[in-house]
Amino acid sequence: MCIAIPMLVTKVLSPTMAVVSRSGLEQQVDTSFSENEVALGDHVLVFRGTVLRTVDAEQARQVEKALTCVEAAMRTDQAQGVDDAFADIIENTGKLPEHLQKLVGQKQM
Repeated sequence: MCIAIPMLVTKVLSPTMAVVSRSGLEQQVDTSFSENEVALGDHVLVFRGTVLRTVDAEQARQVEKALTCVEAAMRTDQAQGVDDAFADIIENTGKLPEHLQKLVGQKQM
């Protein structure tokens, strides 16, 4: 399992390189794998120095909340706001993702 970190694009260096920041720390990243061209101010998910995709501000906030919760639990064995940080998972527990729901009942070869 990989964890992509939500970051904000602070500078576009070229069509395949950008500078992003999170919590005041900046890093240069490869944008060539992103489906969309990355622009200044975009929220992106970054894994190992590579932009995986752009996300809207709300998605970035949700991922950030979950990561903050996990980081707190790793430091203290306790985390505040677990239900809020993982609300999207909790409310969808037991449901297949939409793309898999479409396959239910279809014969696979």
